[in-house]
Amino acid sequence: MTTTTTPLPWASLRSTNSSSSCCEWHGVKCAISMHVIEIDLDDRALRGSLLSEFPPFPYLQVRRLSRNKLTGSLPRLNKLPLLKKLYLMKNKFKTIPPGFFQGLSNNLQVLMLAQNPFLGTWTTPLELSKFHNLRVLSAYNTNLEGSIPDIFDSLALTSLGLEENNLTGSLPPSLWISQIQELFLFDQKVGLTGTIDILSNMNSLSTVALGNNKFTGTIPDLSNCKSLLIFALGYSQFTGTIPDLSNCRGLRLLELRYNYFTGVVPQSLGSYMSLEFIFADHNMLQGPFPSFMLIKFSMILYNNYCTDTGDPYDFQVTTLLEIASAWMYPYKLSLGWKGNDACRNWSFVKCDEENNVTEIDLWNQRRLQGTISPAFGNLTGLQYLNLSDNNLIGSIPECLTKLPNLKVLDVSNNNLSGIIPSFASSVKLITHGNDLLIRNTTADAPNASSSPPKGMIILASIIIFSHKETCTRFNLQVKEDA
Repeated sequence: MTTTTTPLPWASLRSTNSSSSCCEWHGVKCAISMHVIEIDLDDRALRGSLLSEFPPFPYLQVRRLSRNKLTGSLPRLNKLPLLKKLYLMKNKFKTIPPGFFQGLSNNLQVLMLAQNPFLGTWTTPLELSKFHNLRVLSAYNTNLEGSIPDIFDSLALTSLGLEENNLTGSLPPSLWISQIQELFLFDQKVGLTGTIDILSNMNSLSTVALGNNKFTGTIPDLSNCKSLLIFALGYSQFTGTIPDLSNCRGLRLLELRYNYFTGVVPQSLGSYMSLEFIFADHNMLQGPFPSFMLIKFSMILYNNYCTDTGDPYDFQVTTLLEIASAWMYPYKLSLGWKGNDACRNWSFVKCDEENNVTEIDLWNQRRLQGTISPAFGNLTGLQYLNLSDNNLIGSIPECLTKLPNLKVLDVSNNNLSGIIPSFASSVKLITHGNDLLIRNTTADAPNASSSPPKGMIILASIIIFSHKETCTRFNLQVKEDA
């Protein structure tokens, strides 16, 4: 074991070779010109601190000091003009001196600072933007804090590892045009925020590990990420459905646990020949329990599945799932959704004695977005349907007029449009608060409790006013002619 207060523990290098030429020492590599181009002191159990400035090695390209017990400050390396790779990971360094990054060579390709947990807090330096040849940056578990700077448009990074730190803020826009293949940002103490929509354009991605953050929103379209092997988003705040990942033919691990995902698990996941591990437990997933015959290990429990693997599920449950799909399976709706019996444990559904769905009340609190599904027409026992005070768009499906037992349809205070279908006179239809809905003038609709759209009122007023003015002018003209 060697303790050093000098930049190079020469005794360690010469321990197995007494040659006067350093090019023959263990851990030293030289070029044909006999210039030192690499010094490898990895795994030497080195202790102590390094001198503040590394001595001049004008041809040195690779410097390795990883997996030792070095302390103190990182050395300044401004006398290594050709340095391409620097490995300082897994030590006990405590400080990064001023000017450390400015002194690094512009030829730098690999910078490994990871697993130095005793470093004082520091932020990602903007000086990194000058390293146009930098391919790999690893600084995980180094007390890095602050936001990720927007500098990736000037870098050639293929691997970025900043996990296990205290980063905050959102993903910088310049990631959009980067060539990053490996993105490790998981386990931030406070947590990164915002969406991950930017991933949809990062076509070179092979590994994405963003778990244990505070990201929100849905999983973006990843159809262009055809090289994706690992996709891990666990322990965050994602919502929405699990998207189609069929273009990611090499996907081996999918980790989505402890989020707020809803909807039906795509059965196609079970047919991916490459997929070995899937973790989707502790979400609000619905529908039938998925079957993954080709997968080595899956953890998909603690969800709101309707049935166990292979069991058929109720027709009314199938219909309600189809209805929910038009709204992208909203999380608040899934909270009252469980089991294979729509008449039990479903907070927004009521049934008759024969277990036919008779009432669906989705008023206000769920703030549904999307269209009204024609699948409502399959619930022939439905008597009362309340969809008021949401953000629904599109038209009222014609098939709702065919529901034989319907008594009340309330779609008030949404953003619906189009012509209101003709319902039976026995149906109480409530449509006010939809300014773009148009009354069906070709049929009598005394059952409709609605107001004409504002645009129609204005148009009618103009027509009436114009008509009165024309009549007045005509009468005056007649009197003058007389």
